[in-house]
Amino acid sequence: MIAELGLLSLLAAASLALLLGSVPFMALHGRRLPLLYWLAPLSYGVTLFIALALLSLGWSFVNDDFSVLYVAQHSNSQLPLFYKMAAIWGGHEGSMLFLLFALSMWSSALTWFRRHFPLRFFARSLGVMGWLLVILSIFILFFSNPFERLFPTLAEGRDLNPMLQDLALIFHPPLLYLGYSGFAISFAFACATLLEGNSGLYLARYSRSWVLAAWSLLTVGILLGAWWAYSELGWGGWWFWDPVENASLLPWLTGTALLHVLAISARRGVYHQWGVLLSLVTFQLCLLGTFIVRSGVLTSVHAFAVDAARGEALLVLLGVVTLASLSLFAWRVQGNNRPADFTLFSLETLLLAAMVLLSIAAITVLIGTLYPLIFSALGLGSLSVGAPYFNQTLTPFMLLLLLLMGLAPFAHWRQSPAPTMWRMVIPALFAIGAGLYSSGLFQASWQVGMVPGVTLAWWALCAPLFAPKIRWLSWLIHGGVAVSLLGMLFATNYAVEQGSRMSPGRQVSLAGYQFTYHQTELLVGPNYTSERAQIKVSQHGQPVTTLRPERRHYSAREMLMIEPAIVSGPLADFYAVLGDNLGAGEYSVRLYYKPRVSWIWGGALMMVLGGLLAFWRRAGDASEGEK
Repeated sequence: MIAELGLLSLLAAASLALLLGSVPFMALHGRRLPLLYWLAPLSYGVTLFIALALLSLGWSFVNDDFSVLYVAQHSNSQLPLFYKMAAIWGGHEGSMLFLLFALSMWSSALTWFRRHFPLRFFARSLGVMGWLLVILSIFILFFSNPFERLFPTLAEGRDLNPMLQDLALIFHPPLLYLGYSGFAISFAFACATLLEGNSGLYLARYSRSWVLAAWSLLTVGILLGAWWAYSELGWGGWWFWDPVENASLLPWLTGTALLHVLAISARRGVYHQWGVLLSLVTFQLCLLGTFIVRSGVLTSVHAFAVDAARGEALLVLLGVVTLASLSLFAWRVQGNNRPADFTLFSLETLLLAAMVLLSIAAITVLIGTLYPLIFSALGLGSLSVGAPYFNQTLTPFMLLLLLLMGLAPFAHWRQSPAPTMWRMVIPALFAIGAGLYSSGLFQASWQVGMVPGVTLAWWALCAPLFAPKIRWLSWLIHGGVAVSLLGMLFATNYAVEQGSRMSPGRQVSLAGYQFTYHQTELLVGPNYTSERAQIKVSQHGQPVTTLRPERRHYSAREMLMIEPAIVSGPLADFYAVLGDNLGAGEYSVRLYYKPRVSWIWGGALMMVLGGLLAFWRRAGDASEGEK
């Protein structure tokens, strides 16, 4: 009965969404403005019914209703309650329902702040959101119904994929979806701008806070995904340039470019058309990411809920939104004939250069991600585009972006005064010295290839602190990028690993530390059994820490999962993986010493904090256009 209630709620939400998408255009074009008073009840009603559908699905999980096919596929009576709730978005159907819920929440947020917008602009924007809700609702109802019944009912469920039973990955998908759907607001603003014919003026005024919020949520989602890969998969890395990883990186790159171009448009009134185009493309890339992950076009450890039968429907959804929005852009966009009134070294030029570099980087990642898929779809065989392609092609863009991050705080709008240039000498000398020293100069481990990246990262981190006026929020975001890149460079180039056969009493030396295998414990978890090793780490006879890697056996799915042991510190991580049981108490063990890995997560948190504080500052003003 609860499942049927959820389905009826979804049908009601789809019906209200259809009205939400239709009423604004009927009212504006038919001069029936009183109809616009229905927009708020319709928007809140859609969110209420979708929330009821999501709660119905959650109720089915909590009460082990294995007569619901989706619950039977992704839960088990022994699954802890926390993971039962997380299993709501652990598969295809539930994740799409959560995406619909996130989209409806953003539309309700837009409705809540409706008094901050001109009426016609708000109505058209909400109408676009309504049609997005309609399209996604139709897909769920006809191709991805999470309330489908199972006959005969199973006595026990299959259990949630053990790879999903991790704290980081519990929050990773919903945060990604909140970020994806958040960019629908700027997409709707761009469409409304084109329909209004105001050349992007409203987009520049009203979009920045919404883009900052979506960008921050997407950044947290990507961070958690990278942490999950590092802490769960057992290979010691955090980014594999997997197509699913790239799917979230693409809108992050174009969203970052969008923030830069909106800053120019809001302050100087130029490049509005670029803001409109990037708003459209960023959301289209969010839909592309959903297609890549959920369509079944690829096999990946990240693509947990794939179904090839739904791929065509998702492709149609992506095609409709992309074709309609780009056709509207081609039809209604207005060029900017205003001459450039700024010099080469000005804030306008630097922000424009950042926008161009980020856009080219996104195109590079897009080509590397889609080319193997297209190659395979044409029946030309299989092709792999891996880390060497992405690292080599993106490195020049990243180095130039780091250079710009350090230059931007010294630049002014229109024209930068010459005395400002001399302020850059001290941070430049410091960055060169820090880059040479931290790259290992005068040491046997010195790697010349690291010097440009490390030097420019120190430059981007420290140069803004010597500027005439320190922009702390920009420093947090740009400095966070620099700190993360420093962590990546050090961890990649100076990590040490060793595989060994270990048993109680056996000791291995690595990076100046001694790893001693102490004992093996047999444990029983809520839905698994585990073999857990205890490995003590010491240096010069002094204890440092203890590592406890595990091998977990999940009986319901008959899966073996490796749970690495990680002890993090500001200077290095100790990382251990318990491999095969070789008999007689002996195990295959791989040990890692990874310097500065924690800087990756610390830098990402700096970016998120800067983005949220910038959003809070802008949201505190009653009108975005007054800034």
